[in-house]
Amino acid sequence: MTMRLALTALLVFAGIAAPEAQQPAGSARQRINVSALGPQVGQRVPDFALRDQDGRERTLQSVMGPRGAMIVFVRSADWCPYCRTQLVELQAQVEALRSQGLGVAAISYDAPGILASFSQRQGITYPLLSDLGSATIKRYGILNTVVDDALGPNGTDPGVVADLRLYATVNAPSENLRGIPFPGTFIVDRQGRVTSRFFEDYYRERITTSAVMLRTGLTSGAVRGTQASTAHLDIRTYPSDQVIALGNRFALALQITPKKGMHVYAPGAKNYRVVTLDVAPQLYLRVLPAKYPVSEIYHFKPLNERVATYQKPFTILVEVVPEVTPEAQKAFSGRKALALSGTLEYQACDDKICYNPVSLPLSWTVDVRPNVAGAPAPATR
Repeated sequence: MTMRLALTALLVFAGIAAPEAQQPAGSARQRINVSALGPQVGQRVPDFALRDQDGRERTLQSVMGPRGAMIVFVRSADWCPYCRTQLVELQAQVEALRSQGLGVAAISYDAPGILASFSQRQGITYPLLSDLGSATIKRYGILNTVVDDALGPNGTDPGVVADLRLYATVNAPSENLRGIPFPGTFIVDRQGRVTSRFFEDYYRERITTSAVMLRTGLTSGAVRGTQASTAHLDIRTYPSDQVIALGNRFALALQITPKKGMHVYAPGAKNYRVVTLDVAPQLYLRVLPAKYPVSEIYHFKPLNERVATYQKPFTILVEVVPEVTPEAQKAFSGRKALALSGTLEYQACDDKICYNPVSLPLSWTVDVRPNVAGAPAPATR
């Protein structure tokens, strides 16, 4: 059975050219493992006492909701367009986060006055916290030391130059960049223990709040989706976001409900067509490997066969990143929409019959528009 699913979402798109993400040949410098920096899952995060955009002192406990908090570290709401876009996108999900018991706060090295001005212009209602001097950023262990290296005596080392382009800036290093964090998101429980964390390897790429919520099992704000049925499955597919920016890591979700008595085969099953969601590759769009949930074992008694299957509703996620390169910026300049296509493949069985494998075409259309522009980084702060 062949069907076409179509859905439309909004995609915010713009940006500045991106550097190559490869270490120069011959460089002995170790690549920074951003995912290993700072508190890990299960560890407690440091407390803080920081002023927000209204001049009020906030602590970790004061920003907590009944179930914990989402703590977001950004470089600057003043001059970083990727940070500004991320903060605006976060605002769109604040009520959804709070409805599920999570408080929200974002931390940068910006002065309270800068944060106040940004909040007023963009309608930010959650705390933007000023970490002047970057003491909290340092206590969290996520200070971007590449900037110090680039401004030091080894600033011309090829490895340092490559790291600067990957983790900090494509421009010449400046004193203004001292004190910025590696941008990332922590979700913590009421005791301040990390339950999940999200850091990207490249400073211009940010996972969206909605994609974080999908990854962690939270319900994000409403998005448009498409529903359809085959003889074996009921399907709903939708993007994590209706508004995405250049460099944003967003998700395409496929919610699948096997019909009564049906099961489909999960990754790892042998001798059957396992369920697979593939998004077709295209220029300037990076498609990450699909994420499949934990399967359950189905025991087919006539053959005494035990095999990995999905028998209950499950969700597949594929994350997609519009690349940040000079070529991508040129290719998407002036475009209003981006079309994506994919295929769901599976084989379904009941307790008596195994049906023929199915290949189901899927399509998504997302609109594109610019990032929230930031002012040029000043020479000093």
